[in-house]
Amino acid sequence: MRKRIYSGFTLIEILIVIAIIGIMSTIMIVAVNPGRQLAKARDTQRQSDLTAIISIIYQYASEHSGDLPDTDGNPLTSNFPTTYTCIGTDLACFNLAGAGEAGDEIVPVYLLELPRDPKVTSTAQKGTNVNTGYEIMVDANGHIYALAPSAETETVEVKK
Repeated sequence: MRKRIYSGFTLIEILIVIAIIGIMSTIMIVAVNPGRQLAKARDTQRQSDLTAIISIIYQYASEHSGDLPDTDGNPLTSNFPTTYTCIGTDLACFNLAGAGEAGDEIVPVYLLELPRDPKVTSTAQKGTNVNTGYEIMVDANGHIYALAPSAETETVEVKK
């Protein structure tokens, strides 16, 4: 009498392997946390955007005898915000894109367009020209501050 030897996996062995793979993939997804990684990437973009905004303001000032770009049209006065004010074309915001002397405005002479907050919300895509999602101010000592109030993982503020 011969005994037959069957080769292959039993149902229990296959189920155990599938369970182990499921547990390991769950642990990896929790460890990597793609939502947090994307939020950190957006905050890094915000930091870069604010640094660019402050840099172009200082570039403008260095080419205009230290005067900050403003929108009042009078070279003897400045309406650059002294408290945090949103950047955009809305009435409550400071129109940095249109700021500067006639023919030498920030946009398009210094930048093709102002950076906008990268956060995508259910109601709007990114920041807009009406409100870029960033805020700016100058203090009494002439230091410029830029802030991203919608930062997700940490406070994103640039001071120079």
